[in-house]
Amino acid sequence: MNTQALLFLAAVPALIAPAAIAAPQGDFAAAQALVQRLTPEYAGRVCFRCSPDVPVGQLSREGDKLLITAATTREAIRSYGWYLRNMAHVHFSWNGDNRSAAEFVLPEQRITIPEGQALNYALNYCTLSYSGTHWDKDKWERELDIFALNGYTHILVTAGLETVWSNFLERIGYPKERIASFIPNPAFSAWWNMGNLEGMGGPVSPVILREEAALGRFLVQRMQELGMTPVLQAFVGLVPHDLDTEETRGHIIRQGNWVAGFRRPDVLNPTAPVFAHYASVWYEELEKVYGSKGSVLGGDLFHEGGHTGGIALADAARAVQASMQQNVPGAIWLLQSWAHNPSPAFLSGTDPKKTLVLLLDKDLRASHDPYYPGTRLAREHVRDYPHIWCELANFGGNHGLFGGFGVLENYAPESDSLMGRESCLSRGLGMISEGIETNPIYYALLTERMNQRNGLIDRRAFISNYVLNRYGIRDDAATEAWSILADSVYNPTSMREGCQESLLCARPKLNAKTASTWSDGKQYYDYAKVEEAARLLLRAGKQHQLGQQETFVYDLADVVRQVLADRARVLLPQIKDAYDARDAARFATTSEQYLQLIRDTAVVLATSRHFLLGSYLEGARAKGGQDPEARRQMEQNLKLLLTTWTHGNTGLNDYAHRQLAEMMSSYYLPRWQRFFREKQRELSGDAPVETSVTAGGAESNNGLAVSFSYEQNAGVDEIQNLFWKSDIPLLTEAQGDIIALAEQILNR
Repeated sequence: MNTQALLFLAAVPALIAPAAIAAPQGDFAAAQALVQRLTPEYAGRVCFRCSPDVPVGQLSREGDKLLITAATTREAIRSYGWYLRNMAHVHFSWNGDNRSAAEFVLPEQRITIPEGQALNYALNYCTLSYSGTHWDKDKWERELDIFALNGYTHILVTAGLETVWSNFLERIGYPKERIASFIPNPAFSAWWNMGNLEGMGGPVSPVILREEAALGRFLVQRMQELGMTPVLQAFVGLVPHDLDTEETRGHIIRQGNWVAGFRRPDVLNPTAPVFAHYASVWYEELEKVYGSKGSVLGGDLFHEGGHTGGIALADAARAVQASMQQNVPGAIWLLQSWAHNPSPAFLSGTDPKKTLVLLLDKDLRASHDPYYPGTRLAREHVRDYPHIWCELANFGGNHGLFGGFGVLENYAPESDSLMGRESCLSRGLGMISEGIETNPIYYALLTERMNQRNGLIDRRAFISNYVLNRYGIRDDAATEAWSILADSVYNPTSMREGCQESLLCARPKLNAKTASTWSDGKQYYDYAKVEEAARLLLRAGKQHQLGQQETFVYDLADVVRQVLADRARVLLPQIKDAYDARDAARFATTSEQYLQLIRDTAVVLATSRHFLLGSYLEGARAKGGQDPEARRQMEQNLKLLLTTWTHGNTGLNDYAHRQLAEMMSSYYLPRWQRFFREKQRELSGDAPVETSVTAGGAESNNGLAVSFSYEQNAGVDEIQNLFWKSDIPLLTEAQGDIIALAEQILNR
């Protein structure tokens, strides 16, 4: 290890102090309150004892009560989470809870909880739009409790930044009438906070601004109570593109456009004389909104492109961090390592004792190198700074079975996880998927890894315990089903951007390979294995009468949904063959089979409330309070995000596509119906047969140029362009029998 690395190692206590070495908190009132909220049946039966000499939690028996001894609130709650998962068999997930196997058991002798990772980080900026847009205060309260149970230490907070920005801009002299044009709807705030766009979905209702500010303050306060560290937003120099004051002239670095022509905020050169003043105003307003300036501050410059303007990057980084330390002494700067950022030059200007890098990693192969040596995404320099390895399994919140079982089972922080190189600078793990609320087994495995710092994870034992917790049964068929999936669809064999997307959600095109621009459409698993797993899961459900159990309904619906998506990939080339052969009869038959796959998917998804667009929109509307206009804004912007993302045809279309019941029936089905109907008219002689007219362009993302194309179709355009503001029938409660539906579909 080089001398520089040793210096970084010396900084460890400073990095983990905010969460992992918090001061003892007396009677653990916050932990007791969590027990009452999440497991009221155990309230009064669980007690906590503070002991500074017990850094890793211990479980023991005290009379007829469970005693949890720990040094901090965070560790006490993490220990309770371990107890619920491994002894009481109480199950929590985004996709249903289960207590059918729950049993309040007391340890016969003292148990020391396995040591977890030092730092466990949660949430991508994108997550807070793709998933967080429909999380109201009640949903967030529950999520924070579960994050704490699962051992998370640091969580990103952006709700409320709208008010911080508004107050900040008014104070620095930005015209008040233009502030509303700068602030986006929460559905698009992620890319605003990363410096990619301005104002999308605005002007935002004042009601939404107030609701978001109140939510942000609540999140910060509750995280601190639970022993977790909220990550707040630093001032890194982002300013509106039309900011023009005497003190900033000559110091603005123009940023141009992001993907799909979005105008980026510009950057105030951090070395400008006025930068320190602006930063002090920012941190003052941050404290007013959140009640705290924070202790860990996030924020990136030149994210996914942008222009450096030829400035000295090391000096710029040094200036940003200096202003941060002046206003928030001892604060840690949290930087995202994504594609070419942060560059070696930029990172060299930071103080390693006060810097932590999130190493975003979409390569989930079991034996890959997280630093991508020898590729255009090379970032060897990052490994010499304190960092957190962050899984990036989901892009846009798409539904599809996916995750990296092997990479999590074998993760070992002291050896850079995967390649056997010594690295004492790895600080822990991060969950940083762009969209969550999918693939509960994968995220359960991530939780297991976060709470088991050392050693391999026994797959069979993990899956067996997962089945018991999630379904309340011990069953060989269900265990075998998940083992098959773990070794196939959850075992990617190449670097890829998330799941294999469903072509049922693609903009209609006979040679479609993906639904979104940046996805990898290559088959990497045996579709027959997914069907085999579905049949085994169905067998377990019938044997144990699980057709009304929320967790099982979700899982069987999800696996059958995957079966239907896989069948579409086999069928679409057959439809193209029929069209190319000018075989109208065969085209009619195969295209109708394809449409039936969409209908079947919609009916299957309707059996679980977690696959209902109505549930998503209900949560989004709640952020508008009781104000009709605010509620409308939240609903329409979320629908826009999930469909075309922005207006018109761009590389962002269908990026955040979701397999939700009403979207299958009211969006994806009409698009394909219109498309097939026109193709059928051509083959039947009612319209001239034409070579498909395609359009498209190139988008730059992550520093890479990507081409996209689509088949022009005015009817499809009309469906897309009207959906976000149209009223469609919505489901608010699940309907149908998943056992009967699954049996019918699998036996076809």
